[in-house]
Amino acid sequence: MKRYGEIEMRTVRWSIAVLALAAILQGAAAGSFDVTGRWESRYSFGGIEEIMIAEIEQIEESIIGSYAVEVAPSGEGYGGVIFGTIDGDKVKAFYLATRSSGGGDPLTTISFTDGRLVDEETIRGEFHYRDSDQTVLSGPYEAKRI
Repeated sequence: MKRYGEIEMRTVRWSIAVLALAAILQGAAAGSFDVTGRWESRYSFGGIEEIMIAEIEQIEESIIGSYAVEVAPSGEGYGGVIFGTIDGDKVKAFYLATRSSGGGDPLTTISFTDGRLVDEETIRGEFHYRDSDQTVLSGPYEAKRI
């Protein structure tokens, strides 16, 4: 298992994307709020900032969607799919992505988010990230509707 300081940039990028997506999906309250729409999260790792935009559709108690991450200042990007469930103000979502890793085997990532809808415009919670290189990350996140 790698520690945060040992994580390669591509792993950091994936974790950022996962966090942002998690934030987006976390707060939907079935019957109270509808999380359908665009959500944005930002993550900083040293001199690198990742901006994630997620497009979410809520269908009854389920959520599906996709996300894209832009990495600054390089301008590189990546994306994946989102799927999960809503129960009251609780949202549980998974973010799945596969991307190239510099000529080697593709890096596969999965993230799980467990959050709550604070209001119609904000989702907060915890994210959990793991990738095929055995990198493990977790922490808080926040997403805003855009």
